[in-house]
Amino acid sequence: MFKKINLSIKGWLFAAIIFLLAVYFGFINFHYAGIKNIEINFLFTNFGLYFKELVMAMFFLVIYLLFSLIPSKKFMMIPNLFLLMSAGQSLVQFYYTLPRLNILGSIAEFIIVLSLLGMAYSFSNVSFEVIDDVGNIKGQNLFERWTNQVNKSLTNHWKITATFILIYVIFVSITTITIVFK
Repeated sequence: MFKKINLSIKGWLFAAIIFLLAVYFGFINFHYAGIKNIEINFLFTNFGLYFKELVMAMFFLVIYLLFSLIPSKKFMMIPNLFLLMSAGQSLVQFYYTLPRLNILGSIAEFIIVLSLLGMAYSFSNVSFEVIDDVGNIKGQNLFERWTNQVNKSLTNHWKITATFILIYVIFVSITTITIVFK
C-alpha cells in the first residue's frame, strides 16, 4: 500500500528540517502569544467548512500535479513545504491540547497531523510517478503525455489519496478550537 518514495538524502533532510522548523516556530509563536492550552470541541454540522477544506485539499493536489510538469523532483519540495509546515503547526496544536487532558481532542488533532503528512506522501507519490513515467506514455506533445500520465497515476493511487483527503476534511471540519490564554 505504501510505496517508498525515491527521494535523495538531501530531499528527506530538507523535508525533515522544514517540518521541525515549523514545529519550532509554532512553539515560539504560541509561547509569545501567551497561549496556555487549547480545547478541542466537536461540531458535526458545519457543512460549509467541509466544502472549504475539500476545495483546499483538491487545490493542493492540483498544485502538486502542476509542479510535476517540471521534470525534476527537486521542485516538488515547494508544495511539500506548505503541507509539512501545516503538519508542524498542527503538531504544536496537538501538544497544546495535552494539558487539558482532552483525550478525544488530542486524538483528533493527532489524526489531522497524520492526515496532512499522508496527503504530502500520497500527493508526492502521484507527482513522482508522473515525473518518472511521462516519457513512457504515448502522445503527440508533452501536455498530452502529461495529462495521460496524470490520469494513469491518479487511477493507480486514488484510494490512498482519497483516504487521506477524506480523513483530513472530516477531522478538520468537525473540530473547533478554543484557545486559552495565560
